[in-house]
Amino acid sequence: MKTEANRYASMWRSKRMLVMLMMFSASLINYVNRVSMSVAAPSVSKEFGWDPATMGLVLSGFMWTYAIALVPMGYLTDKWGAKKLNTFAISFWSLAAMATGGAVNLFTMMASRLALGAGEAATMPSNSKVVRQWFTIHERGFATALARSGAEAGPAIGMPIIAWLLAEYGWRTSFIITGAIGFVWLFFWLRYFRNDPQTCTWVSEEERRYIRDNTDPPRTAEKPVDLGLIRRLLKTRTMWGLLLSQGCIMYTQYLILTWLPTYLMNVRGMALMKASLFSSFAFVAAWVLGIAVGAISDKLLTPEKVLQGQRRKLVVFFMCLASIFVFTSFVEGAVAIFVIITLVKTFLSSTIGLNMTLTNDLVANPKNAGTAFGLLLLGGNLFGAFAPVVTGYLVKSTGNYESAFLLAGVLIILGAAISSLMARKPIVVD
Repeated sequence: MKTEANRYASMWRSKRMLVMLMMFSASLINYVNRVSMSVAAPSVSKEFGWDPATMGLVLSGFMWTYAIALVPMGYLTDKWGAKKLNTFAISFWSLAAMATGGAVNLFTMMASRLALGAGEAATMPSNSKVVRQWFTIHERGFATALARSGAEAGPAIGMPIIAWLLAEYGWRTSFIITGAIGFVWLFFWLRYFRNDPQTCTWVSEEERRYIRDNTDPPRTAEKPVDLGLIRRLLKTRTMWGLLLSQGCIMYTQYLILTWLPTYLMNVRGMALMKASLFSSFAFVAAWVLGIAVGAISDKLLTPEKVLQGQRRKLVVFFMCLASIFVFTSFVEGAVAIFVIITLVKTFLSSTIGLNMTLTNDLVANPKNAGTAFGLLLLGGNLFGAFAPVVTGYLVKSTGNYESAFLLAGVLIILGAAISSLMARKPIVVD
C-alpha cells in the first residue's frame, strides 16, 4: 500500500499542478506580449520609416523599465505576497500591450513599451517565490524549469499566431488581441490561488501536510521584510556571482528573442510566416528539453548537494555549450541554422532555469527569496536590455551580424567563469 508521502510525491497527480499551470501560463502570456514586437518589427519599421538603430531602441524599450522594476517587484512579492502583486501587475501590462496597437509615433510607442516592461517585472520573482512556498526541495529544479518554460512556450506558440494575426488584421490589431489574453488568466488567478498552501481549501488536507513537511520549516521570530535586505544581499559574493552570470546568459537570450525573425528575413531571405515558424520550432525544442534538464538536475543532486550549491556545475556546463552561438553566421542552409539556434536556445533555457533554481538553493531564508530573485533578474535584464540596441548599432555600422554574435558568445564564456568562481556559498543575511 502506498504511503501518504508517495501518493503526493508526483507533481503530475497533485492539486498543486494547478498552481504550476497558472505560473506557467503567466510566463507564457508574458513572453507572447514581448515577442509581439519582434514579429511585427519589419511592418512597424516600414510604417514609421525607422532604421535598425531606432528599431533596436523600440525592441529594447520594455527591458529598461523591466530591469529597473525587478528589485522593487521582488521586494513587493516578499512584502505583499504573489497574489496581490500579480493581480495588479498583469492588469497593468495587459493594458500596456493593448495600448501598443494605438501608437502614433516614437514617443507613444516607447511609452507603451516602457509600461509593458514595468508590469511584466513581477512575473519571475513571484513565480520563484511561489515555487519556494508550494513545491518541495526534491522537485525544486523541475518546478522552476516548468514554471519559467512559459518563456520558451510563449515565443513558440505566439510567433506563428502573431504572424497570422499580423497578415490578416495588421500589427495594431495583433497587439490588442494578444494583450487582452492577460485578463482571462486573471480570472483563474483570483479564484484559485492562495499565497499559503495551508489556507487553500481546494487542496486536500493530506497534500497540504505533505507540502508543509517537505518544504522549508517555519522560522521563529523572523524579521519583517525591509529595504535594508537589498543592501545585505548585495554585500555577498554569491549574490553578485549569480546576478552577473545571469546577465551574461540573458544578453544572448534577448538578442535571439528580439532580432531572430528580422535576421532570418533580411539575411537568410525567409518570408514572414516561414521565419516565424522557424523561430517557433526552435523555441518548442528548447521548451521541452529545458524542462527535461530541470527534472534531471533534481535526480542528480541530493538535498545535501543542493544546499551546497552543487547545481552550479550544471549551470557552467550548459553555459559553455551555449557559446556555439558564435557559429550562427558561418553555417549555410536552413537545416544547419535551425540546428544551431535550437541547440543554443536549449542550452540557454536550461542555464536560465538552473541558475534560478541555484538561487533558490543558496538563499538560506525563504522569506528573502523574492528580493533575491529581483536582484538576480535585474542583473540578467540590465545586460539583456543592451542586446537589441548594441545589435542594432553593430548591424547598422558593419552591415552584418557577425560581430554581434561574437560578442554574445564571449559574454557566455565570461558568465560561466563568473558562476564557477563566485556562486559557491549559501546566502545568509539574517
